[in-house]
Amino acid sequence: MHQLNPRALSPRCPFLLWPRARHLLLAAALLAISPVNPLGAQTWERRGPEGGAVISLVATPSRTLYLGTPDGHVFASPDQAQHWELRGRAGDRLDGVVQALASGANPDAPERLLAGVWFRGPQAGGGIFESRDGARSWRPAGLAGEAVRALHRSPSDPRVWVAGTRSGVFLSTDDARTWQRITPAHDPELQNVDSLAIDPQHPEVIYVGTYHLPWKTSDSGKTWSPIAEGMIDDSDIMSLRIDARDPRRIFSSACSGIYRSEDAGASWIKLQGIPYSSRRTQQITQDPADPRVFYAATTEGLWRTPDSGESWVRLTGRETVVNAVVALPSPQGSRILAGTERGVLAADLTGNSLVPVNRGFTHPVIAAAAVDTGNPAHLLIRLAGPDGALLESSDAGLSWRQLPAPGHGVTIDAIHGLSSGWWISFAQGGLAWFDAPSHAWRSADFTDLSRPGPGTGKRSRWSRAVPPHVTKLVETAGQVLAVTADGFWRRAAQGTAFRRVLQKGIPAPVDDLVTLRSGGLLAIAANRLWRRGANSTEWLAESAPDHVGRLLWLGRDESGASSQLFLGTEQGVFVRADDGPWRLLANGLPVITSDAPPAIGAHAWLLAMRNGGIYLSRDAGRSWQRVDHEAEAGRAALLAAQGDGFLVASESEGLLMLPNPGR
Repeated sequence: MHQLNPRALSPRCPFLLWPRARHLLLAAALLAISPVNPLGAQTWERRGPEGGAVISLVATPSRTLYLGTPDGHVFASPDQAQHWELRGRAGDRLDGVVQALASGANPDAPERLLAGVWFRGPQAGGGIFESRDGARSWRPAGLAGEAVRALHRSPSDPRVWVAGTRSGVFLSTDDARTWQRITPAHDPELQNVDSLAIDPQHPEVIYVGTYHLPWKTSDSGKTWSPIAEGMIDDSDIMSLRIDARDPRRIFSSACSGIYRSEDAGASWIKLQGIPYSSRRTQQITQDPADPRVFYAATTEGLWRTPDSGESWVRLTGRETVVNAVVALPSPQGSRILAGTERGVLAADLTGNSLVPVNRGFTHPVIAAAAVDTGNPAHLLIRLAGPDGALLESSDAGLSWRQLPAPGHGVTIDAIHGLSSGWWISFAQGGLAWFDAPSHAWRSADFTDLSRPGPGTGKRSRWSRAVPPHVTKLVETAGQVLAVTADGFWRRAAQGTAFRRVLQKGIPAPVDDLVTLRSGGLLAIAANRLWRRGANSTEWLAESAPDHVGRLLWLGRDESGASSQLFLGTEQGVFVRADDGPWRLLANGLPVITSDAPPAIGAHAWLLAMRNGGIYLSRDAGRSWQRVDHEAEAGRAALLAAQGDGFLVASESEGLLMLPNPGR
C-alpha cells in the first residue's frame, strides 16, 4: 500500500527504517493525481493541530524561510518563523516529496525558488520545479521523471546548479534552464545520489554522496574518482558540508557515523561524540556567525559542536527526528531553526533549548480520527509516526490537548468514538477505553465460555489470555458490539467485559457493520451484504449493486424522517432509502472509490473521494460539485457534520472546517 522513501530500506543500512520515511507511512497512500479546480468558491478554515512533517528548510537572501512537506506543499515565513503561511504546491501531484529547496534569487526574480521533488507513486519519478513569486505558483524546470534527492547552487557562480537523482548527477550552467547528465548513465556506483556539495571557490569541483560511499569530480563531471579512504565500506552518504573558511575541510554523514576530511576528500577520519544510535544524520549546517560551530540534524535530535566536530552536545530531546536545520545570523547570535517530523523548532544561540514555532503551519499527518457520536465538536485524532500521539479537541479543533499513550509495546490500529467515550483497538489484539475521570486508558476484558467441567455439566467463564483483534466497534440497543476476526463480542451497558455472541449464517471475517433504525444490523462479508434482525442471531444474504468490484464500507443517516444507507464500492458510492433500490451517486461525482461514508449536514452532503477531492451536494446526492482547493486536496481520515458546516480530518492537512456550504 505504501511507497516508501527510496532509501528507506537501503541495502547499506538494512536494519533501520529510513527516518524520513516513517512519517510517510500513511501519507504515502496519497494518489498521484492532478488537483482539479473546484466549481464552488468555498472558503476553508484550518483548525490545526499546529505542526507537521518538515522535509526541507531553507532561508533566502531576503531572510524569508521556506519549508517543504512530503505532499508537495511549500510554506513560507517572512519573520523568522514567527508566523507561517501556505504558499503553494511544487508540482501538481499529491505524492511529491519536497526533498530539497534552494534559493534561485537573481535581479529579475528576487523571490525565485527551486525545489527538488521525488514522487512516492508506483511509477517513481519527480523533477525540478521553479517558483518566481515566493512559492505561490510553480512550473516544471527540468529533469522530468527523475527522482531528485539533492539540489545545490554554486556559491561562486550562480549560473551553475547541480542536482542528484536516483539515476545520477545532472549539471546546469545556465541558471537551471537546461540540464545535462555528468555521470555515466549505467554506472551503478554513481547512481542513487543522496547528497551533493560544490566547492565554494571552484564550481567545477563537485562532491557526491551515494548509497555506497562518496565521489568527486574536479572537471564538472568529465572524470570521477571515489573518495572513501578512511570510511567504513557500504556507507550511505546522507549529507555533505564544505567548511566555508577552508574548502579542503569537508564533513560527511553516513550510516556508520560522521566523518571529517582535511584534504578535500582524499582521506577521512571518523568523529566521536554523537552516539551510534544517532548516526543517521540528515543534514550538517555551519553557523554563519561562528564557523567553528556546526549543527547535525539526526534521527535522535539536533546536535551542536563548538569545535568543528571534536565534541558534541544535543539541543533537543532524543525522541526528536530532525530532517533539516538552518542557522540565521542575527545581532544576538545565530537563530537556529530545525525542521522535524512534528514541525519547526527554533532558538537563539544563547537559548538552552529549542521551542516549537508553528503558528500558521498546520500540516500534521493524521493516521486516524474519531468523533463523539453525541457531540460532533468533540474529536480525537491520532498522528502518524512511531509514537502515534493522541490529540483531543472539545471545540471542533480550535484548541487541542494530548491524551496519554495507552501503554508501552502496543500499536494502535484504530480509534472509535462512542457515546460511552473513546475506544482504541490494537494491532496485537484487544481494546482499551478512556477513563476520563482518571485520565487513563483501561483494558477491556474478553470473557468466553469453556466446555462443561468434568461431572458438572456447567460451563464456566474464563478471560482470554490473548484478546481478539477488533476490526469494528458499534453501539446497538445500549450495548457495545465488537467485530473481530473470530466472531462477535458484546459488552452490556453496565458490564465490565465483552462476551462472545454466537451468530449464524454469516462468513468470517466481517469487513464492515452498521446498525439499522429497526435495531438490526447490516454487514459486509465475503464481498456480499448480510442482514440480521433486531432479535435474531441468524444472518441472511441480500442484494448489492452488480459489477461494482469490492464492497468497501457501509454508512447510514437517520437524521431525517426516513433512514438512508450508503455503500462504498470500487466503482462508486451508492445510496438507498430504507429498503428501496440502490442508486449510484453521480452527476459531478467521479465513479471511483471513497474511503469513508458521507457526512450529512442540515443542508448538504459531503464526500471525500480517493482522488483527493472533496465533493458537496446540496440536493440530497442528485448532483455534486468539487469544493476543495489545491491547498485542501488530499485523502480524508474523517468527515463530520458540524452545525451548518463540515469538519474534514485530512491525512495531510490537519483538521479543516468548511462553514455554511449549503447556504
